[in-house]
Amino acid sequence: MDIALSRSFPVAENRKIDFRWEAFNVLNHSRFGNPNATMNSPTFGQITSARDARIMQFALKYIF
Repeated sequence: MDIALSRSFPVAENRKIDFRWEAFNVLNHSRFGNPNATMNSPTFGQITSARDARIMQFALKYIF
């Protein structure tokens, strides 16, 4: 589950600051890669990788 929150704050008549927070894989569940599909590999059919755990990022943007 991914989530994002954003808000704009007016600074002056024609200027504002935008704030944004994003979080990916909020529940921190395991996200496994695809099984190995190389027939002559000793790890054929096995999952040997996983995607990133929870990731969060923040952003501030000054608009003038």
